[in-house]
Amino acid sequence: MKLTLKILLITFWLVLACSLAMAAQVTGKTSLDDDHPVAGVRVAAYPATVLDFEGDPPFRSQPSNDQGQFNLNLPPGEYYLLAKGAKLFCFYGRNPVSIPPQGLDSINLLMTPQQLPGPEPGKDLGSPIQGRITHHGEPVAGATVMVYPDLSSQLKGMGLAASLPTDPSGLFELQLPPGNYYLVVRLRNSGALAGPLKAGDLFGYYAGNPLVLKPQQVARVEIPVIEVPENISRHATSMFGSTRISGRIVDSRGEPVSGLVAMLYQDSSMLNRPLYVSAKTGGDGRFLLSFPQGGTYFLAARSELGGTPAPGELYGRYQGAGGEGLKIETGQSAEQIEIVVDEVF
Repeated sequence: MKLTLKILLITFWLVLACSLAMAAQVTGKTSLDDDHPVAGVRVAAYPATVLDFEGDPPFRSQPSNDQGQFNLNLPPGEYYLLAKGAKLFCFYGRNPVSIPPQGLDSINLLMTPQQLPGPEPGKDLGSPIQGRITHHGEPVAGATVMVYPDLSSQLKGMGLAASLPTDPSGLFELQLPPGNYYLVVRLRNSGALAGPLKAGDLFGYYAGNPLVLKPQQVARVEIPVIEVPENISRHATSMFGSTRISGRIVDSRGEPVSGLVAMLYQDSSMLNRPLYVSAKTGGDGRFLLSFPQGGTYFLAARSELGGTPAPGELYGRYQGAGGEGLKIETGQSAEQIEIVVDEVF
């Protein structure tokens, strides 16, 4: 019995030592409005496979210093990053983020108030969830609140339900039955409801997630949003992983096409929600997709997300040699891929 216990203890410490030896370093800063560093903030990391954030996080940093700088060691993989300070909170807007073996630096965690009272009771709207979206304390019009039942979708896509765009007072309402819900706010300057956020877009995550809605209860919440910073493009090549596919989207004449996105799928039908979506192409038609795991993938390109391609829309597919998909190893790059698009009739 003592020998077995000794072996188990030795095994545990060996595994722990190996994990620490393989750990990647994640560094960055916690700040308000991207200009004012916040000290005393602890950054937590949860594996991307979790369905909720219950319990203590498996990884947590020491409090950030006076310059807001933090340091967190993680085994390479995909994680949600969350930060908590004195009445402040941050859910990293690019979650879940892929941590490569070489680590990540210059992660900027923009903090927002953690506990806001929500709108005062006024006219009875008859909705169990009533709230307000704000940016620097001012109401945000035109924002959409997405509702998710858990983290299985990684809080991406259209979710379980969505609010109508907020009114000029930043108010929204949701008609939902009792249950647990994750509320996420996105406002794209392009007006699109889907696709990766760009610099200048707004993002918000309710600090009280999951919101627990009880029978006969009216939940009043306020969700502050942050503006996606300009330097987000700097991490484009590795933000979602160290495996990359890049190339051009061109028309039937081989000319580059701007304003389109490339989408990554694991199934050849390419009818479900894509795994990853690139930023829109510029005048050179170039796209870049980064993701964590290698495998066999299929690519599509189009101008709009959601639903089947409509008549007049530009659309094209890349299915690899013989239609068997593009095979790529984890951590490798596939370059000079061309997706040819044509008008849908």
